[in-house]
Amino acid sequence: MRSSPILTIIRREVNDTLTDWRILVPMGILVFAFPLLIVAAANVAISFIGDRGSVVRLIPFAMLLVGFIPASFSLITALEAFVGERERNSLEALLAMPISDEQLYLGKLVSSLLPPLLSSYAAITVYASALRVFRPALFHEGLRLDYLVLILLLIGALAVVMVAGAVIISSHTTSIRAANLLASFVLLPTAALIQVQAVLMIGGAWRVLWLMLALLAAVAAALVRTGMGAFNREEILSREHEQLSLRRVGQTFGRFFREYRPAGVPPEAYAGLPFAPCRFYRQEFPALLRELRLPLLLALLAGLAGLLFGGYLGQHARVPPLDELVAGVGGSAPPGPRLALTVLLHNVRVSLLSGLLSLFVFGTLAFLVPAVAFAQIGYIAAALQGSWLALGAGSPLQFVLAYVVPHGLLELPAAILCAALGIRVGASLMSPPRGFTVGQNILWSLAQFLKVWLLVCLPLFAAGALVEGFVTPVIVRGLYGG
Repeated sequence: MRSSPILTIIRREVNDTLTDWRILVPMGILVFAFPLLIVAAANVAISFIGDRGSVVRLIPFAMLLVGFIPASFSLITALEAFVGERERNSLEALLAMPISDEQLYLGKLVSSLLPPLLSSYAAITVYASALRVFRPALFHEGLRLDYLVLILLLIGALAVVMVAGAVIISSHTTSIRAANLLASFVLLPTAALIQVQAVLMIGGAWRVLWLMLALLAAVAAALVRTGMGAFNREEILSREHEQLSLRRVGQTFGRFFREYRPAGVPPEAYAGLPFAPCRFYRQEFPALLRELRLPLLLALLAGLAGLLFGGYLGQHARVPPLDELVAGVGGSAPPGPRLALTVLLHNVRVSLLSGLLSLFVFGTLAFLVPAVAFAQIGYIAAALQGSWLALGAGSPLQFVLAYVVPHGLLELPAAILCAALGIRVGASLMSPPRGFTVGQNILWSLAQFLKVWLLVCLPLFAAGALVEGFVTPVIVRGLYGG
């Protein structure tokens, strides 16, 4: 990929930003005045709170706040990346540049990110320097090098997430007003993340913050990939004022639900066949499983990783909630329809919510369901520390035979299948196949999820719940007594 066209767009956009005093003045205040104000407030905070240790714990969060507020200005430039060009009547000239869609998108993305991110790091530098000069004791007590590095990386990841999301919004809207309204879907979750990070920083849970950084990096990469996959200059040029047609959405969804065709086949190419469960079981479901090979592999890897991680924790660490499960091995709820119904409702709730909500978190929730389920099994089996070659109260083999195998033969495959479908739903935003728009790819994924859930997963969950409600307690009592 040649870098000169991207650099041309970056120089053009950054120059427009740095020559606009309406942007420079507030950014200058946030870079220089706001950090100094925060440092000056340290004395007041110590006097007001009366606890120096509490103020020390607030120092890293104050640095995060100082860096986040200038970074939030990235939404302004990112939201105008394409829709602003449309309203300034310069969109046609921009899209006529002899560069690829990928280069154009990356140029706009980087140019929207650089000024606010650099101003954010400048504000953090001013804050740290002022704190070092005027409050050296607080600086040494509250800011360690690893804290500083983590905060810088968190700010960078948050900025990329905000910019990538805002550029996607800008390329799919027709007015700045609509883009600003949709920006709340980026700003509100980001503000909630800042609040969570504040609690973790004040509580000293820095290891959790490193995990959150990894998650943010994955979300940022997914958003960038989504924007690049969905960006098409011809569609932007032809897009006019759009109205949401629920009837057309329903017709497309119904067509995908009634008849299976591989992802990428446009709705108008469907034969219009009626929904037929027999055809689904004999022809469509095997074909769909072949198309879900990669999501199924990811779901199986999630289960295997959870099993290994749970086994490691069971041998080398203690997790109080899971220890309660270990202590309960040997006992069972009374068999009956109430237990079966409780199990069924739990499985239905988890499978539906994790699959549907995966659309908003790129399949993460669906991936976690088998990982958590198998981690619990691995933890309990490892914590029992008995022999796998003999039966007994402390035998992992007996635990698996009593608590996992009877109903797990039905429920675990259904959970893996639901997880694979949820991962496919989450991936539908990132890279639609050729012939599909992003909206069509989402509708296709949701239609396949609902159809397979109703015709395959729900019957397996129901059968598994009956076994767990009536058979498993009997097996547990037979092996453990009582």
